[in-house]
Amino acid sequence: MEKNATRGFIYIISATILWSMAAPLAKYLFNAGISPTDLVQARVSYSFMVLAVVFGVFRRSALRIDAKDIPYFALLGIFGFALVQYTYFIAISKIDVGVALSLQYTAPTMIVIYSALFLKKKITNTTVLSVSLALIGCYLVIGAYNVAFEALNWDGILWSLSSAVVFAFYTLYGEKGLKKYEPWTVFFYVVLFATIFWNIAHPPLVLVGQGWSWNIWAGILAVAMLGTLIPFALFFMALKELDPIRLTVTSTLEPIFATIMAFLTLGEALDLVQIIGGIFIVVSVILMARKG
Repeated sequence: MEKNATRGFIYIISATILWSMAAPLAKYLFNAGISPTDLVQARVSYSFMVLAVVFGVFRRSALRIDAKDIPYFALLGIFGFALVQYTYFIAISKIDVGVALSLQYTAPTMIVIYSALFLKKKITNTTVLSVSLALIGCYLVIGAYNVAFEALNWDGILWSLSSAVVFAFYTLYGEKGLKKYEPWTVFFYVVLFATIFWNIAHPPLVLVGQGWSWNIWAGILAVAMLGTLIPFALFFMALKELDPIRLTVTSTLEPIFATIMAFLTLGEALDLVQIIGGIFIVVSVILMARKG
């Protein structure tokens, strides 16, 4: 099927809206006593349970893959899907969500550099400008200019940068599988291997029987469904339509949505610099949408 950029942008923008809702919710769960490891294992496991039911009933034909591709899915599931969430959750448990987001979205820059050095792709001036605007915009939107750098949590910063590296790998390596399989097939096996990994590395169903209140469980399920299952499925659907650079630059809209959500739900005001940062990000996405 021919690529449809418009459809791809709709998918990834929808995913970023959902991710922006999940990040503050995850932070709330951490403050309530849920560990990042527990939450990652739960969100991956519960997502797979839903996927297994859906595929078992409606899409069994999509489960067929070549045996030789199993190592590919295992690598993408464990070192991509499993770790991109773990590194990000560890990061936001240690530092502000906004700062972690800003650092995670250095991923487009990493992808551009990798594409130029190793894939020998020609990087246009428009791409460089778009990535630069996105980086500056993220920095301004989340108010990183107000942070006292000498007091920064370097542990959290390193975890955030690790998340950016894994996100870049996940995007570039994920594109490979989509040349052969449909997005839902790739997503199913990625979640399968991530679930296997986390249930070996961490006790299964660790949150069950610990007396968590109904609102905590509602938050856990919301992070699993609205912050994991649906947006990451949309991510793969978008990656089928867009190249990795256009996709990751567009995903930098997440800090804008997160800031708007904080304004609507918490009454946090937007200052002029944040608004300018938001404009930078929107312009960067428009440039990538017009590109090619």
